[in-house]
Amino acid sequence: MTPKQIFFGASLVVVLVAMACYFAWRQIQALRTLRRPNELSPADRSYVLYQAWRRLACSVLMLVLAVLLATSFFLEGPAETLAAQGEAARERGVAPKLDPSQVQFLDLYRNYWIIVLLVLLAIIVLAAWDYLAIWRFGQQQYRQLQRDRRTMIENELARLRSQRNGHN
Repeated sequence: MTPKQIFFGASLVVVLVAMACYFAWRQIQALRTLRRPNELSPADRSYVLYQAWRRLACSVLMLVLAVLLATSFFLEGPAETLAAQGEAARERGVAPKLDPSQVQFLDLYRNYWIIVLLVLLAIIVLAAWDYLAIWRFGQQQYRQLQRDRRTMIENELARLRSQRNGHN
């Protein structure tokens, strides 16, 4: 691995850990706030509760991804060696021959990166789920505001009509 790859990988791991810890801390604070009495309606409490748990799960997955990326540094050396051996064999026009330990390592390496990608997919799915939950909650709040506004206008209109007709 080149120094640039190591620097980029280490920076990515540090940023992932920092973001995961920060967002986990924020969601824990939100859960603590929900334990105390406040003015939130039951629907709002439920929304904030589920949002905090979704985001905590995403933070845990980010920590898992950071750990997986950090441990990948130990797999890159042997993987690069196998890749160089395979490239050298292709240049000679010979099919690369792998011993059982190399085949086992390649299986481990492939499965490792499949797991990394599945964790990344899980983070993306949770983020999309959170986005859709925010959108749905926003739509519900907007509809409620529209109903409240319509009711207020109808009440005010009825009051004005009663005053115009001489009724108080």
